[in-house]
Amino acid sequence: MQLRGEWMSAGQFADKAGVTKRTVQFYDKVGLLRPSHRTVTGHRYYTKQDLARLQRILTLKYIGLTIDEIGRIIHRNGQEEDLKESLRVQSTIIGQKMEHLRLVQKTVKETLSLLESLEHKEQGRERSAGFCESNPAWELFASIIRVVNQEYESAFNLQTRIRLHDDFSVNPYGWHRWLFDQMAVPEASTILELGCGDGTLWKRNADRIPTGWGITLTDLSEGMLNDAKEELEHAVPASRFRFAPADARSIPFPDASFDVILANHMLYHVTERHQALKEIRRVLKPGGILFSSTMGRHHMVEVKGFLNELNPNYDFGRQDFACEFGLENGEEQLEAAGFVEIRMKRYEDALRVTDAKPLIDYIRTTPGGRENLTDSRLFQLENLLNERIRVEGAISITKEVGLFVACRKVAGP
Repeated sequence: MQLRGEWMSAGQFADKAGVTKRTVQFYDKVGLLRPSHRTVTGHRYYTKQDLARLQRILTLKYIGLTIDEIGRIIHRNGQEEDLKESLRVQSTIIGQKMEHLRLVQKTVKETLSLLESLEHKEQGRERSAGFCESNPAWELFASIIRVVNQEYESAFNLQTRIRLHDDFSVNPYGWHRWLFDQMAVPEASTILELGCGDGTLWKRNADRIPTGWGITLTDLSEGMLNDAKEELEHAVPASRFRFAPADARSIPFPDASFDVILANHMLYHVTERHQALKEIRRVLKPGGILFSSTMGRHHMVEVKGFLNELNPNYDFGRQDFACEFGLENGEEQLEAAGFVEIRMKRYEDALRVTDAKPLIDYIRTTPGGRENLTDSRLFQLENLLNERIRVEGAISITKEVGLFVACRKVAGP
């Protein structure tokens, strides 16, 4: 094979990239970056495309991924990605790391703030008094450990929440069946779900999925995606689904790729939501439909009341997802992002809880519960709920949920 001018030797390639030749040789050895051509005498030659691959490897390494993790991303599905899609995947992964770091920073700052507050109150006493084992700040150190070791909400927490609604909802026609009913779209539709979680929606409607639907499931967490794959592999033929990590703010698919996009109780988690809505509109085909479910401001309001009884000083406004993207303000956000024909559908339901334990388990998975429930408060909460059930027979809890249906207009961006 005669080499053309754009080919680079291993040394030239390393110089061009600003790395050592040994680094290039190492990535070849571990299978991350094979040279585009190798001579019979063993000399390596690289191209500009290899430079793009090296950039991807170094970026993923910089944000803390291991060699094995990088390898799984580089060789996912055995397919090479083009440059634009590669950068989108990298943006998604960097976004995941940034969200995690923000959460770690937030938890550390709150612990530091509590320690400083306690030190101020303890002025005049022994310096070490503020750090005794009874100090409530120690409770928050456990929270830091949990946040550091668990980047994203696990499927266990998600299933804990689903079980509460399964067991105690007043409406016998479940949410997942109702939501699926709303997606009355043609047989040959291409469908993208953002934030699919563990795939419960699709598992519970496995017998109803039209054979012509092409379904792509995405989530910010690869752990959640793996859970979804495991949940669905026995319920639905594997060929029915594609799985891909995705950040709603930088969706790794070309323009006008999907007829339908589903965002089930997830947009209120997204920072830079206007950017996410622009991305959703971009990958929707003209005339395509967005189904976006969310909650109202009174959803589960009684849970906030219970936590407020335990800690009157806690600012629950920070956890009010409905204020971010809810039934009351979702339409104006969708309209501002350029969607048309926006309409809202409500799912009528409530909870009547007759067993305190599932409700406590649910509360412990919520942001307010994780931050509020020290061991002593957990004991108080259990007594409070059991007494309410003993006196009233059940705990009534408001549910306020629904769905926005919006379209990308046929003409224009």
